[in-house]
Amino acid sequence: MQAKKPTLPPFRSLLKSTEVEDPVNICVHRPLAYAFVWSIFRTPITPNGVTLMAILAGLASGAFFLSGTPTAMIAAGALLWTAAILDGADGILARAKGQASQFGRALDGAADVIVAVATVFPAFAHLYFKDQNTTHLWLMGPAIGLTAVHLWLYDFYKENYLRRTRLDRGGEGEDPEQVARLVESAKAKGAITHFAVKHVLLPYVQTQQKIIRLLDPLAVVGRNDVARNEKTAAIYRRHNQGPMRLWAIVSLAPHSYLMAICAMCDRLDVYLYLRLFGMNAIFLVAALWQRRATRATVDDLRDIGALPPEDSAPSETLATGV
Repeated sequence: MQAKKPTLPPFRSLLKSTEVEDPVNICVHRPLAYAFVWSIFRTPITPNGVTLMAILAGLASGAFFLSGTPTAMIAAGALLWTAAILDGADGILARAKGQASQFGRALDGAADVIVAVATVFPAFAHLYFKDQNTTHLWLMGPAIGLTAVHLWLYDFYKENYLRRTRLDRGGEGEDPEQVARLVESAKAKGAITHFAVKHVLLPYVQTQQKIIRLLDPLAVVGRNDVARNEKTAAIYRRHNQGPMRLWAIVSLAPHSYLMAICAMCDRLDVYLYLRLFGMNAIFLVAALWQRRATRATVDDLRDIGALPPEDSAPSETLATGV
């Protein structure tokens, strides 16, 4: 009897949640990523193989940025967009094949760093040599640094949101202590995985939590201490859905497609100003709104007894990420 061929699960079932992604990512990136996964689902290609494809597309994009001709800039933007689509495809393929893991998340994070370095710095080098504008040169550092902060915060709140509202699945975010315990076991997965966990994922979550402790301290510690149920999920969604929409706007996907579009038009100066001023305005509103949402979530969780009263709870056990 011939074995039944595996079938790709429906598109919606493979999405983390439409509540944590921006509309362009949901309507453009994810469907294209799903179509690509459909084309390779029955092949031996693994999620890590798709991650490697994303890295190669990013490296090629960076090379075209350095070339800087009009045709090269179109190619650079198209390849950057391709890398962004493949970055989503590896996760979809992993969930479809039941191969999602913390090690895969580490490799995916390492790929994001490689693609960022391979594209952002050559792109800004092209912008400077093209225009010889020293103002652009001075703005590049803050733009890169603040974008990293945006991505750290988006990832933290996204995984918290999924953990608290997707009772069937949850999020993939880890605490530094959890990742530190993975470092030794990652050796068995190979040198690349061990490097990704130790030198990419661990520093990433450590820095992420330092920033969260500074901007929104109640959201950091003890976030696994409260049982997940329909009532706590409703509380979390009610207070955090609004700021989550703003975090999605400053996430990696808008960064990628805005940069790709501006690159294809050879107007990376527009991207620089959008990223530095437009996105940081959204970030400021999101950060302030999130602090209020965090406080309101904690208060409501205390009201239903899901958290101890404030005067009896040690500071190290308060959380909205719960």
